[in-house]
Amino acid sequence: MKKFCYRCGSLDGEEGPLINGLCQRCFSESPLLQAPNEVKVVVCRGCGAYRVGNSWQTCDSPDPVVAAVTQAVLEKVRVIRLTESGTQLLRPSEAGEVKISVEPNFKDNSARVTGIGKVHPLQVQPRSDEVIVKFKLSRIACKTCSLKSAKHFEAILQVRGEISEEVIARIMNKLENLAAETGAREPGDFIAEVEDQKGGVDLHLSTLSLARKMAALLKSKFGASLSESAKLIGQTRDGRKKYRVSILAKI
Repeated sequence: MKKFCYRCGSLDGEEGPLINGLCQRCFSESPLLQAPNEVKVVVCRGCGAYRVGNSWQTCDSPDPVVAAVTQAVLEKVRVIRLTESGTQLLRPSEAGEVKISVEPNFKDNSARVTGIGKVHPLQVQPRSDEVIVKFKLSRIACKTCSLKSAKHFEAILQVRGEISEEVIARIMNKLENLAAETGAREPGDFIAEVEDQKGGVDLHLSTLSLARKMAALLKSKFGASLSESAKLIGQTRDGRKKYRVSILAKI
């Protein structure tokens, strides 16, 4: 006795196997995507980074706002997968064979999400599904840009010696290049301020690790001798003592 689609009466096997009692045509109406009505998008007004959860993600896209909206929407969209064990809601990255595209529209702050793929492994042909997600865009300063604006620093690199302006210029060029390379990997590493001093310069640096990397460069490239000292400047919220380290690099 042949099985048939309980909705339209098509026989099992005419266009492919029945899926949950439905023929291929009727089952193709099952949704592929699930998405909220609205998502929040937070973009840094300084560097273009965007917030994902509680962390900031740097962006090298020529249009960081489009990238931020796309990522925020993809974080919330789920791919529906029906299996013998039940319904699964997968992240787009977990549903490799499903192709998903996001097209933001800034005229009405909405994003068109299109998915092409199979809801059930027995589907003969993939189906296309589309949802519209509204987004609310906010522009604020990320943690790194806030620290840069406040000229926050945790360490001071003091470069000293009987050196010419030409040598100081060479030193600064190498230190700035190192800061740029390190900052590309660790956005929290940056030069907060540079102060001219008698016989050299002081660099106010955002992290102690960056200061030590720069000091190591001065030692290897310019033969600098190094010494460290620490000054107590307060305490953290959990009661630990907070120090600011100064590194003296004598050329």
